[in-house]
Amino acid sequence: MSERTCLKCGWVAFGVSRTWAEEQVQQFNDFAKTEENAKSMGYGGLSNISNYERCFRCGGNYKNFRDSKEGDCPPGVTIGPIINEMY
Repeated sequence: MSERTCLKCGWVAFGVSRTWAEEQVQQFNDFAKTEENAKSMGYGGLSNISNYERCFRCGGNYKNFRDSKEGDCPPGVTIGPIINEMY
């Protein structure tokens, strides 16, 4: 796993393969079954691959990320996934 930094806003995410992201979308949607069920569980709705293609903070495209450098992200913070085409 590699950390990736958004070139637009500096937000850091961890890189995942598209295959892994697609599996996560499918697993969540199988669990939630319907958008109504997902919302009742406190989620905004069913998942889709675009959740892994956009920066969580600014919405920037996953292609506009670089490998993170030391100091991009403080130790111990929670980060989310972003597709990394290197996988």
